[in-house]
Amino acid sequence: MGKHSSTALTLHTGAPQGCVPSPLSLPAHLSPLPVCGQAPLNTKIVGGEDAPPGSWPWQASLKQNGSHICGGSLINSIWVVTAAHCIGSESPHDWEVFVGLQTQEGSNPNGQGSVVSRVIVHPLYDSQTHDNDIALMQLSATVTFTDYVQPVCLAASNSTIYNGTEIWVTGWGDISSQGQFSLPSPGILQEVQIPIVGNRICSCLYGTANINITNNMLCAGLLQGGKDSCQGDSGGPLVTQLGSAWVLAGVVSFGIGCAEPDFPGVYTRVSNYQNWIISTITPNNTGFVTFTSSGKDDSNSTCPEIGLSSSSMTRASNFLLLSLLLSLAPSLLHPCLKL
Repeated sequence: MGKHSSTALTLHTGAPQGCVPSPLSLPAHLSPLPVCGQAPLNTKIVGGEDAPPGSWPWQASLKQNGSHICGGSLINSIWVVTAAHCIGSESPHDWEVFVGLQTQEGSNPNGQGSVVSRVIVHPLYDSQTHDNDIALMQLSATVTFTDYVQPVCLAASNSTIYNGTEIWVTGWGDISSQGQFSLPSPGILQEVQIPIVGNRICSCLYGTANINITNNMLCAGLLQGGKDSCQGDSGGPLVTQLGSAWVLAGVVSFGIGCAEPDFPGVYTRVSNYQNWIISTITPNNTGFVTFTSSGKDDSNSTCPEIGLSSSSMTRASNFLLLSLLLSLAPSLLHPCLKL
């Protein structure tokens, strides 16, 4: 998969109280969302492996003309969260969203699909800085929850996700570090486990390429490289486990290369958008939960003396050149391109 070998996950039952929305607030045509973040069948991405069927039941595939473009996450029976940079000027009806898929080709007996009726990009999204890289898609038809289709919980605004927190990323993106190799047929969903890289450390690393890592961003990956998300994973989920529930911590956003040393992947920090999501979607039956990290807060750390390899410096220089070209001709940037 495009950003990130994994170990087996432990299956738990039940759900935190924070994932139980009030059924009184739901319109009659929608079934109540009793829990979120449940993966009943959960017992790559670059450096990842095939995900067992049903392991990540909120994983969505956003398609145009039958082709996978970006990933997304199901947050209730009718709404999906993805990355703003995946969205172009096309009509919402040009998009189809599929959930419950195991592969991009062949039979998917557990899959469900819907045309998109509305797309809402965050009003402060900045395509140059990648800040606020988040969007919402409303489906034209509700999905039915099964063992293979479930909504994910979302990290609440008071969540802390610090350096070293273990996290998972999933998707159907490219599987080479340079992004030149697509998933082999039939395109099985990939999964990989990686650690959070604290924002201060990440800022120091990306500062060498004059890229600002804001508080609306979250970084994850191995500093030595080898595991990461990539082109085609954009918009997809970065999740961590809280007791019995899986929590959406990030949305795949951007990076320099894929799984390259010194440049972890960058994700949109979901916890910063609780108020926006609540005020934007109807029905608002999403499950926000507070995730408290056991990792280390590096916000007060000073930038270490970073000795980047010559290849890393070359990649950073190439990124700056490409960014300049794209600022002159933005149409050159394909949606979901991970630089």
